[in-house]
Amino acid sequence: MVIGSLTATEYYAKQDALYSKRASSEEVWVHYQPWLLSIGYALRPRYHPGWTPSWRSSGRKITESEDHIISSRKGVVMDATRLSDNRTVILKITPTSTKELPIWQYLTSPALLQDSRNHCVPILDVHPLPDDDESAITVMPLLIIFNIVPFQTMGEIYSCLYHLLEGLAFMHEHNVAHMDICAANTFLDPGSLLFPQGFHPARVTLRVDPRHPDRIHSRAIYTCRTLASVRDFFIDFGESVQFQDKDSRQRISTRVGHYLDVPEYADGTPFDPFMLDIRVFGEMINDEVLKPYEGTEELKDFVAKLRQDTPEDRPTAGEALEALRDLIQKQSLQDLQKFVRETKRSASSNERIYRRFHLRAQLEGRHPIQPPIQGIEVEEMPSLGIIAKLRLRYALWRLP
Repeated sequence: MVIGSLTATEYYAKQDALYSKRASSEEVWVHYQPWLLSIGYALRPRYHPGWTPSWRSSGRKITESEDHIISSRKGVVMDATRLSDNRTVILKITPTSTKELPIWQYLTSPALLQDSRNHCVPILDVHPLPDDDESAITVMPLLIIFNIVPFQTMGEIYSCLYHLLEGLAFMHEHNVAHMDICAANTFLDPGSLLFPQGFHPARVTLRVDPRHPDRIHSRAIYTCRTLASVRDFFIDFGESVQFQDKDSRQRISTRVGHYLDVPEYADGTPFDPFMLDIRVFGEMINDEVLKPYEGTEELKDFVAKLRQDTPEDRPTAGEALEALRDLIQKQSLQDLQKFVRETKRSASSNERIYRRFHLRAQLEGRHPIQPPIQGIEVEEMPSLGIIAKLRLRYALWRLP
């Protein structure tokens, strides 16, 4: 058998060489694996000091073997199992000499976590490293990037944007500017319903075989936000700035983040970091929602205001939140249920998936604003009689 220009033996040898050698960023976690286990966190077999690739003895394809999966984020984060409750968590090596950890701890203090508007990823625990005073292991929940599962309806988009903007307004209310808002720092908690059969913590598109934990499947099955009611979060406060109170806020000159072409960075003039957050939030929504999806025209004017070149022409986070609330309340139930097509996917595939989820949502009485927005006035879902439910079940059964 020939694969490209390689024989099967040559191809296997190339794959084996690629996946059997751990990168230097992985070796950091191999070094700490015994200590982490001693304090109650188990890493995957790949990160055990004496690891031998499973595919060499199992006969399984390398890409079907769980231990070929390499953790991402340049070795800064790693998934682990917390042994006390068998929960999958994320471990992050966090510097102790910068402002990141104090700001993060402040935003996720017990008092602030009681506020439902808080969308900062919580800290579950902090463990100082045994051999390095400059860093600590910060434990947080397992989250996934917010847009990795496609939006299906305008209601899902409105709910996501509202809760993220609510979280941004919460940070600003507590005198913290994030300074690095982007898709890579915007995550969601999928709960147990978004991926009913689970997913691999380091590769969301894959899932682990429950009967054979050393084997993975090539596709993780997902549902949608309407059926799963996920919660959105901001992560990574490494570039954030904090002020004592509103009166002590100052303009800054730091050039950081993913969006380095915004007007604030044009000439080195000090700028308002809170207005920068508004601009880059608008850039993220433009890049991750308006551009990739058809049918999002209702949001264009709103996002354009966030992206004004003159900072004084942009709304504050609180003002933007009120404007978005007003926009949502003008939408009919049909508007909120409207299908949004992801431009990179085929129309037939998109609509077939939407049709199945839409029928399930109707059958379960799920409103398209999920999770619900507290205090908002929107058209309610109609109650269904027995005949209507039977028709929906039949329509769902007939879908391919």
